[in-house]
Amino acid sequence: MKNEALIKLVQDFSPWDAQEAADRESALRALSTFEDILSRDNPIIHLCASPWIMSRDMKSVLLVYHRLYDSWGWCGGHCDGDEDLCAVALREGMEESGLTRLQADERLLGLDILAAPRHMKHGRQLSTHLHLNFTYLCFADERETLHPCEREVKGAMWIECRNIRSHVREQHMIPVYERLCERALSRYKKA
Repeated sequence: MKNEALIKLVQDFSPWDAQEAADRESALRALSTFEDILSRDNPIIHLCASPWIMSRDMKSVLLVYHRLYDSWGWCGGHCDGDEDLCAVALREGMEESGLTRLQADERLLGLDILAAPRHMKHGRQLSTHLHLNFTYLCFADERETLHPCEREVKGAMWIECRNIRSHVREQHMIPVYERLCERALSRYKKA
């Protein structure tokens, strides 16, 4: 069966709330339905991975300013055929922020299905589609110099978790980011 490892990853994931539970069920259906879900060749839904980059004291999160969304948000990108989702998250985090010493927790932190609005990319019109996004907790040293990738983002900065609402313009993403902070704190307080 195609996507077997990904299906197992999603089956083993414990949702944090009702939204994540609904997304988990939809993710299982999508992974069972679409063989090409790892690739952007699927115009309906495809896989993305994001690092949730936190300071070592877990008080702050690194956000980048996305050109497409005109808002501060997480790093991340398309898997483009790579089944190692944690590696994709790390690569995207380093590429977009310029950080070189990210450390990842290889356990899945979050699972979301998010709508990507229609937009132009490399001179080509893309229709609205869905991103099945896998998020991994990563840690970084706040003292490391940020070198954001200017072709992808307008900037990068550390924001205290409690101040996410005042920086993120995409209202639908605020609950996602707040859930990731809560889950990360919960995971490491138990450890």
